[in-house]
Amino acid sequence: MASTDDELIFVEISQLDFLLIERVKALRIGKNMTQLQLTQKMKLADGFVSKVETYTERAKYNIRHIYLLASALNCNIQDILPIEQPKFDMVKLTLKRTNKINKDGSLSQKKTTEVIKIEPK
Repeated sequence: MASTDDELIFVEISQLDFLLIERVKALRIGKNMTQLQLTQKMKLADGFVSKVETYTERAKYNIRHIYLLASALNCNIQDILPIEQPKFDMVKLTLKRTNKINKDGSLSQKKTTEVIKIEPK
């Protein structure tokens, strides 16, 4: 059941940035790494990967990060790059932000963000 705190957010982002973030997130999760662990292995400020994966933050991966990500995830640079070729320069993401649920069933103050729609811009 949706809570009254659910909100929709619209974000414009480069499709290549979006695909890269999704690819790195999948690799990170596949290696059972938290966002903080990946950030620390990259030797960046705590919270960096969390900000990148949030989409509403300005933080994005850049060319330098590709090498750091490959080293931290113990893979080749080619493995970091998205498998899918971008079809558009920019896309509009529709994000749904929802309060997480605490173990006791109450609503947490923390939010989870889900991409529910991707449209060409």
